[in-house]
Amino acid sequence: MRETSALAGLLVFAVTTAAAADVGGWRGDGTGHFPVAEPPADWEDAARVVWRTPTPGWSNASPVVCGDRVFLCVEPDTLMAVDRATGTVLWQRSNAYADLVPEAQRAAVVERSAEAERLQRELRDANRQLRQARRQAGREPDAAAQARLAELEANEQRLREQLAPFEDVRMPATHAVNGYSSPTPVSDGTLVYAFFGTGVAVAFDRDGNRRWARVIEKPTDAWGHSASPVLAAGRFIVHVRNVHALDAATGEPAWTAPSRARWGSSVVTEIEGQPVVITANGEIIRARDGRVLASGLHGLDYNAPVVHDGVIYFIEHGGKAFRLPSRADGSERPQELWRTEPPRDRYYASPVVHEGRIYAVHQRGVLSVIDAATGAVERTESLGNLRRTVYPSISLAGPWLVLGAESGTVVILDPADNLREVATARIDAFRSTPVFHGRRAYVRTQDALVCLERAP
Repeated sequence: MRETSALAGLLVFAVTTAAAADVGGWRGDGTGHFPVAEPPADWEDAARVVWRTPTPGWSNASPVVCGDRVFLCVEPDTLMAVDRATGTVLWQRSNAYADLVPEAQRAAVVERSAEAERLQRELRDANRQLRQARRQAGREPDAAAQARLAELEANEQRLREQLAPFEDVRMPATHAVNGYSSPTPVSDGTLVYAFFGTGVAVAFDRDGNRRWARVIEKPTDAWGHSASPVLAAGRFIVHVRNVHALDAATGEPAWTAPSRARWGSSVVTEIEGQPVVITANGEIIRARDGRVLASGLHGLDYNAPVVHDGVIYFIEHGGKAFRLPSRADGSERPQELWRTEPPRDRYYASPVVHEGRIYAVHQRGVLSVIDAATGAVERTESLGNLRRTVYPSISLAGPWLVLGAESGTVVILDPADNLREVATARIDAFRSTPVFHGRRAYVRTQDALVCLERAP
């Protein structure tokens, strides 16, 4: 069997294990709400740190709490499990292309992967030289410059042709800030699922046994992939270039819906009791069969839509709100309720909805408070304590709004008290969204998983 077919179609049989009580994925249930949490406020206090587990690499993915375990990712393609009580590493599993084929084929895949990387390095260098030559030919359109340009174009084409047979083991392009492990895992309490920017989807049981693995679709954007997978109607669903659904138990393909690549994650809600997926590209897709019920609602480059009380909110490039259709057969289009114009910028952080207001923050730390009923921007405020880029999404942890920035700054606000600043703290650098469980906060920093606990 050729390695290509092994990578494209590999499945490992699925089994079931005892379910855990806690399930979830990115932002918990996707809303950013942790209603029963009692988070700590004094994050800088060393006494609040219950444990700190160093990791062998960085990741932007959020941790996922599931029963007595916390799952997290490590760059570029590793899934880890740690003990929730102690932070002890229970297992870690690589999901490189060579890990997905039978052992007898791994050496060949490793060799081909190394050759693909060598050719990619040469191609990147050729692209750099070609860009420089094009600029020079524009400034000095003489015969020598044109000849040099033609030579470099021919060399680039030659390298592309040499690289083509290695497509199955070729790592997609990405950005140094994004990497390959930005998507957050998701768990149904029995299995934990992950998708990496390499195109690899996997499922493991709680003890680290791989149940299935499959290369779904490789991202093609040079900035890489960050949209997290979701679970709905027995499907593992992830938005890459298109939206793909696999049978969650077996990894077998269930359906594919056409879309456009976005970095923002999808969210799950229900219409007439049927689970639907709402993508950052503005589609509503029925989870069981992939039928597209609506499309073209709004496009979010970086963050995710949020759903609250039957309304979808898209906040980026302005913003829109839509009433969900009452029928799940595609016969009724969502009703547009309003449009809004918070400050224009990149909204990497996804918003949160709470008590009739939407809280949204853009990359430079400007917080907007938007009336959820009308779209009116009630307030904008620069959170000067948020240093560097605001990547983490906003969380509502118990009564408090929790915001963060990649510098490691955390700002906690009380929405019930005119956004009173409860606390500002500085911890290690992180880009992921913290997770809250009971009196604890779990923060995936760039080199560790940190568990903090509120004082009794």
